[in-house]
Amino acid sequence: MRPDPQTRALWELLSDLMDLDYAHRDIADMLDRTDVRYELGDVHRLVGTLCPDVKLTLERLRPGRRHRGDPVGGPAA
Repeated sequence: MRPDPQTRALWELLSDLMDLDYAHRDIADMLDRTDVRYELGDVHRLVGTLCPDVKLTLERLRPGRRHRGDPVGGPAA
């Protein structure tokens, strides 16, 4: 890093922004490219994006499925 006043001011500005949760999330999304949305002809906000993080629980499993995702009557768990 260059040790000049402009670089130091930029570093301080970015450091302050990273303390804000929404700015931290936006910058992280830009860095890992999860802010990219591909136009696929649907207006739903998740179409054309990466799948968001979702905590999976037993209640969210579809009826008729076991923990491993095997259909009922499939291989034993």
